[in-house]
Amino acid sequence: MDLIVGASSNAVKSLVGKLGSLLAQEYTLIQGVRDDIQYINDELASMQAFLNRTKRAGSHDEQRQDWMKQVREVSYDIEDCVDDVNHRLGHEPRGNGKLMYIRKKWYFLTTMYVRRCIAAEIGNLKVRAQQVSDRRTRYGVDNLRGSSSEPVVADAPTDRVAPPPELIGTKQPVGVEDAMNELGGWFKAEQRTTQQSTEKRFLAIFGFGGLGKTTLAMELYRRFGDDFDCRASVQASQKFNLLMILRSLVKQFHEQQAGASLNDPLEGIEEWGEKDLRKKLVHQLKDKRYLVLIDDIWSVSAWENINDSLPERVKCGSVVVTTRFKSVAVACCRRNGRLYDHKPLLEENSYKLFRQIVSSAPDNASKASLYGQILSGTPDNPTKAPSGDHIVTSASDSPTEAASHGIIISGAVGNNPTKAVAHGQIMSGTSDNPIGDAQALLKKCGGLPLAIIVVAGLVASKLRSGTSSKPIDNYLAEVDKALSGGLETHLSTEGVTKVLDQCYNDLPADLKTCLLYLSMFPKGSFVSRKRLIRRWIGEGFIIQKHGKTIEEVAEDYFNELISRNLIRAVDNSSNGKVKTYQIHDMVLEYIVSKSSDENFITVVGGHWQTPFPSYKVRRLSIHRSAREEKETVERMKLSHVRSLTAFDSFKALHSCLLKFQILQVLDLESCRDLSSHQLQKICKMHQLKYLSLRRTDIEEIPAEIGKLEYLEVFDIRETEVSELPQSVGGLKRMTHLLAGNKSKRKALIMTEEITKMTALKTLSGMGICGTTTAGMVRFTRKTTATGLFKSASRGSCKQVLQALEKLTNLKKLSLYILGKLEEEDEILLLSAIEHLSSCSLKFLAVDDGFTGFLEESLSSSKAPPEHLHTLELCGNLFEVPKWIVSMHGLEKLTLSLTSLRTDTLMLLSELPELFSLTFSLDAAKSKNGSALEILHKNTMNSGGEIFVPDGGFGKLKLLRLLAPFLPPLSFVEGAMPTLQRLELRFRTAYGVHGLENLASLRQIFLAVSSKAPKAAEEKKRLANKIEKNPPTVIVDEYNESSMEVYQ
Repeated sequence: MDLIVGASSNAVKSLVGKLGSLLAQEYTLIQGVRDDIQYINDELASMQAFLNRTKRAGSHDEQRQDWMKQVREVSYDIEDCVDDVNHRLGHEPRGNGKLMYIRKKWYFLTTMYVRRCIAAEIGNLKVRAQQVSDRRTRYGVDNLRGSSSEPVVADAPTDRVAPPPELIGTKQPVGVEDAMNELGGWFKAEQRTTQQSTEKRFLAIFGFGGLGKTTLAMELYRRFGDDFDCRASVQASQKFNLLMILRSLVKQFHEQQAGASLNDPLEGIEEWGEKDLRKKLVHQLKDKRYLVLIDDIWSVSAWENINDSLPERVKCGSVVVTTRFKSVAVACCRRNGRLYDHKPLLEENSYKLFRQIVSSAPDNASKASLYGQILSGTPDNPTKAPSGDHIVTSASDSPTEAASHGIIISGAVGNNPTKAVAHGQIMSGTSDNPIGDAQALLKKCGGLPLAIIVVAGLVASKLRSGTSSKPIDNYLAEVDKALSGGLETHLSTEGVTKVLDQCYNDLPADLKTCLLYLSMFPKGSFVSRKRLIRRWIGEGFIIQKHGKTIEEVAEDYFNELISRNLIRAVDNSSNGKVKTYQIHDMVLEYIVSKSSDENFITVVGGHWQTPFPSYKVRRLSIHRSAREEKETVERMKLSHVRSLTAFDSFKALHSCLLKFQILQVLDLESCRDLSSHQLQKICKMHQLKYLSLRRTDIEEIPAEIGKLEYLEVFDIRETEVSELPQSVGGLKRMTHLLAGNKSKRKALIMTEEITKMTALKTLSGMGICGTTTAGMVRFTRKTTATGLFKSASRGSCKQVLQALEKLTNLKKLSLYILGKLEEEDEILLLSAIEHLSSCSLKFLAVDDGFTGFLEESLSSSKAPPEHLHTLELCGNLFEVPKWIVSMHGLEKLTLSLTSLRTDTLMLLSELPELFSLTFSLDAAKSKNGSALEILHKNTMNSGGEIFVPDGGFGKLKLLRLLAPFLPPLSFVEGAMPTLQRLELRFRTAYGVHGLENLASLRQIFLAVSSKAPKAAEEKKRLANKIEKNPPTVIVDEYNESSMEVYQ
């Protein structure tokens, strides 16, 4: 129940500051109101001190919980009132002189009625605050002594060292090999019967939630999917939506058809009906052997609807289904099917999984021998791990992907070597009976992988944090006692809830708030880490601590949720950081229920039914916008909503948009049906801090955007917006402006008004005009009726480049497009880059569009950007700048393929921290005559082949070559000794040799032309020749339209 503590404490802390600002306004308040506000402010300050004490208490009785609810609600209501005061009264006149005296008197007269209304509201809130305060004493809520046996919850971690960059790799889940071998025969039988039968075949996997059905099905999907002509996977869920499922299938099959994205763009698919989607599926799967995975079907009727949509009498179709219900599984297999009852893990595998998580990789090589002892349980042989265990035992290894749940485990011990002994107690039995304690604890998990994973994450977190002074066997016994009546006798929802309760209650209050916020997102969603963190900050959940920035604290919170296995990393960016995450269905169900109980988040149209809110709605998430959801939203009291998220469609909000007057976070990413008229209404939401219109169909931003003075994050990526109105210069609090389209090479025009946002930390997707602008929306766009957009002139370009230097807080600058600049303008741009790099800039991306800026100006810089962590240079680049060797902190580097030469690789091998190296060239530029000439010249100068030298590249783990065609490339013996993943995306390649010389290679990703299947098979054959630890090979189809250079 500490969600209330965290939410209440943050709400009160935010409000106390606002009340202080209000008290400072001399002419705003009428007589008596100032005293009321001062009283409220003092009461809330006392409440905050009390709440800070409750954060450190282990548990709370019902009286204390109810009182904290009241504190939270009255705090929110007071904050609503204060924000309304600032909006309705505006800024009071300040200054001296006769004219200012007249203005002040006029302001006083014109706002008299409003101030009287506000005075009445504040008087009522004062009474409520006093009642809440009195109630605390009246019912003994002040007593915080509690039981001495109650656990003490620590504060959220803020002193952790950031985890090192890693790559996500798929490893064999624990305890599913027997099932894989058994069900693999079903797929092999399918191959044998392909020529004799055209009937669909079915495999239904059923079992209790959290057993790992989805992971088993996905492992089958990955292992045997390459044997089919095409494949797709969808999630059904409890609230079944046939159109969404059919639409997803059509889109996935569409992406696997050669040239389909160019010749058949699926325009208007969002409006297609069931008949049209079924017809399209029949056409796509004609004469194809296809594989479809349908996850989590809840009813026989849902299954029948999906099955009837898949074509009959095609070449051969195979359908894999997962469900919690045997009756559904039986219905799936009535004809030509196989039923599989997925069982819990055996005791041996449960202990193996638990050990694998708790003893995950150390964070530095100096501990390797100690951890070897821990893992093997044999102090005399520290480097030998038990056979069959896929356990990471060295600092250079990627995180362990543990369990049939697929959770990524990283840094379970972190930076606390003193706790290694405790880990040794678990694994080698040096305590009184730690193995027995661990096995007794695991029995309470009932062989359920999800339960084992979260409990092991809890134990690992305690050991890592060093907050527990008790012996490890005592702690294991304590957790075991808390889980009494768990899952050892039979699997049940109540048993899983007990396990999750124990792990949840151990979280610090702030982390509870951040975790429950994830219930905003639909089941099965892959959510961006950056999106989540920016939203946490916009909601006010994160505050600066211990000298760290607010973003760094948020990163710490996110990493803690990952390390505790409450969420899992799905994909990593090329810089090694988590890019997207996912939350397990049962964990999500748990936090959705908890959020609903506490009126923290209200979900409409979600997977699970939640009661209609009895309190004021504070945070609203709309997962579907059908008639039922629209009617539900219209019945709600929306005037107090501070956070609104809509998925898929905006229809449910059309009629009630003006009711959201105090909204602070508005996320409409990928929403359809958003019109310019509605956008104008959004610009009246004066309290907005976070606004995402990403992937919507908007084309123009209204001038009213300048009224959003509190706006900090504005995301218009992958829209048709190419210019911003002049009014944006007034957005002084803007910290992240995200624009442009990476894959389509579209950019937002850089204007002088944008450079007035001096608080900017991220400026992404910009384009700078010149005398000519190739491949970009014309800068001389026709002036609109409002006269807001002006054509760029030589003078304005110069002014923009001069003003760019003012953005000294910038940490990330991405210039997607450069026009042809005059020599003087190139000097100005170079000067701005040099100046910003000497301030805060850590990320720089420049694509000069083959205009010559990189080669002629940036390469000759006298003050190069030596302190960058990420550098991306794309365009006309024949030779990399010599100063690049001085960038000792560079971790991620992207270069134009035109710079790929043997001497270039020798130069780059000296970069000590380089983690990711990419050479790229998009399809449009590959047709450029100069690009072809440069590539040919590079190859000839290297003796007809580009050689990757031996030595150097001490930390490089990812190498990517992305282009329509690749020159001949050869890895010599000893080349790139730490490389783990090799990505090759091409239409034509002239040979890649020496893969067997890459000692640490684990995965090869090939995206090749559909016209070159023999090349793909040859690469697979070559990879399989690597006898020692052969890498996994993934083959996909090369698609020029979807290839992204900046990733």
